[in-house]
Amino acid sequence: MIRSLQIIDTLRIGGAERMAINIANGLSNKNVESHICATRSEGQLKASLISNVSYLFLNKKSATDVNALIRLKNYIKENEINVIHAHGTSFFLAVLVKFFVWDLKLIWHDHYGNRVNDTNKFKLILLKLCSFKFSIVYCVNHELKDWANTNLHCKIVKFISNYPTINTKNETILNGKDGNRILCAANLKSPKNHELLFSAFKELIEEFNDWSLHCIGSIYNDDYSDNLKNYIADNKLEKHIFMYGAKEDVSFIISQSNIGVLSSSSEGLPMALLEYGLGELAVITTNVGYCSKLIVNDTYGILVPNRDKDALRDGLRLYLSDLNYRNLCAENFNNKIIKEFSESIVLDKLVKDYKSIIISKKE
Repeated sequence: MIRSLQIIDTLRIGGAERMAINIANGLSNKNVESHICATRSEGQLKASLISNVSYLFLNKKSATDVNALIRLKNYIKENEINVIHAHGTSFFLAVLVKFFVWDLKLIWHDHYGNRVNDTNKFKLILLKLCSFKFSIVYCVNHELKDWANTNLHCKIVKFISNYPTINTKNETILNGKDGNRILCAANLKSPKNHELLFSAFKELIEEFNDWSLHCIGSIYNDDYSDNLKNYIADNKLEKHIFMYGAKEDVSFIISQSNIGVLSSSSEGLPMALLEYGLGELAVITTNVGYCSKLIVNDTYGILVPNRDKDALRDGLRLYLSDLNYRNLCAENFNNKIIKEFSESIVLDKLVKDYKSIIISKKE
């Protein structure tokens, strides 16, 4: 019997967090005893957990919180967990607990698209040392996979895709005119480069005055979000650009939108693009992370160079002025997401891998 525990720092709204929830929920329908642990804080996504997934909150206060480690160790032993699937920075706690539960198998899932450019030597050394304890490393794009093969001490490194799911909540009503909405689903933090998007969109307002831009994602009330709010006010864009904060009813929001955009300067495999595709939006994104593997040619969407405002503006203009092209891209991209990024494909791979490392433990 597979008894798996997903470990993630928080259950706030974000791509890695949503993926951990999706996996925990999905595995519970695959004859797996599924558990999930939030280590540092809870969040809105906790409400997305289904009833047959067991939940643990550690309320960890620091990286070396002994009490949290003991609670996790006890939970693993009491529930006879045999596979830990650690997401992002939660790998460190998972490695620590493995010293107390020696036969536990550990999988690390890397969602951090900018890891290949991270110059923090301490984090790299720590990750390298911990990687001796990993049975499998999952990477959300091939650049991360190549990096892990080069830098980490784990023999099995695999690409694993994210996958979108449909949320049935219907709460958020978008402003703006029906049929003329652009959606950006990305937390308000610097790698998402909203400044580039706002600047490109501003140059289209005079020509396409009935269109609006809608941003959903966590607002941290820091310099980044303050600058965005000031940009909207300074350029009198209050009737054209709207920020809603973190929202759970992404599927409903997408159903009210027509174009999905990402202007990020770095990405792994963005969940937002997969959700756009499942929701039949025409998509435009910067060429970062796995995006070029999704937008394989211009019949699936528009791929623009990273940090290129003019290219982003011109791509948006093409969508706004050519409904037939927009519909073609939306249909083709939707078909691709349904065919290649389904829940069942990913979960079947995970179950197969879980079984293989459990069997190797017994041999």
